[in-house]
Amino acid sequence: MRIAVIGAGLSGLSFAHASRPFADIQLFEKSRGVGGRLATRRAADHEFDHGAQFFTCRAKSLESLLKDDDFQSAVSEWQPKLVTLAPDSETFKRTWFEPHYVGVPSMTAFPKRLAGDLAISYSTQVQEISRCGQDWQLKDKSGAELGMFDWVVSAMPAPQVGMLFGTKFSEHRSVTEAQLSPCFALMVALRDRPRLNFEAAVVRQSPISWLAINNSKPSRSEPLGLVVHSSNAWATAHIDEEPTVIESQLLDALHQLIDPDSLSIQEIHLQRWRYAKVEKAIGKAFLVDEKNRLAAVGDWCLGNRAEDAFVSGRALAEHLGITLNTS
Repeated sequence: MRIAVIGAGLSGLSFAHASRPFADIQLFEKSRGVGGRLATRRAADHEFDHGAQFFTCRAKSLESLLKDDDFQSAVSEWQPKLVTLAPDSETFKRTWFEPHYVGVPSMTAFPKRLAGDLAISYSTQVQEISRCGQDWQLKDKSGAELGMFDWVVSAMPAPQVGMLFGTKFSEHRSVTEAQLSPCFALMVALRDRPRLNFEAAVVRQSPISWLAINNSKPSRSEPLGLVVHSSNAWATAHIDEEPTVIESQLLDALHQLIDPDSLSIQEIHLQRWRYAKVEKAIGKAFLVDEKNRLAAVGDWCLGNRAEDAFVSGRALAEHLGITLNTS
């Protein structure tokens, strides 16, 4: 049984990793690495976890995996000095009431460990799927053939699933129920450690929603970097503006929260995440079309946590494992 998985983010990797016992898996990833929003950007000597900042572990399937000897060294709990910030307001200490985990030595460490010995085609964007007898034929942007498969599993954001699968997918209407919003990540390279009484902050009443000293996470190395996330509502309103304009506005918002004199900025970088937050999930662990042998997974199936992406992929793998073994 040959299964094509489109997208090597956490949901695609989770599905592929759990499906190895019963299928021949081939992943296609449009970027140069795995992990999706569990991402790390390297710029000169700096490193920034500029996507998802952490993940929780409420599901037993993920908890069990993190206890495995192969994964323990790739994940660590993060316990930053955490506060709530707002412009011209008092700072309040915050407390997390459950463990929050990060990959070590970078956020990509966990998805890389999941990828393991999986077959992955990088820098490959699947543009088209079409029937060829009982199988699915995949093609890239140039029209080059990528292979024939019994099943195709999409592990992309819901809007991209809709564009690729269209009405070929019997669950196409369910796909359109998911609602996602964007986010900008501003990465600030620093020369010296800022004089702050916190390491991470939830931000209110600002274009910024979150900021963190990247090096406060376990096993991070110097030099220092600050990761700033915009609010999703602000990103939605400014999604098509020029990057330099976005950088300037977010930097101004940062200076309203932190004294500019305390930040020795060396350089800044910007990342736009078009599908950053799940505003409305479809309420199912996955979508599957048994007749046409198409399926879709992602955090947008269950919620907004990175953990939801893992659970979605694992749930589909368990379902297909049972289905294929009994058919």
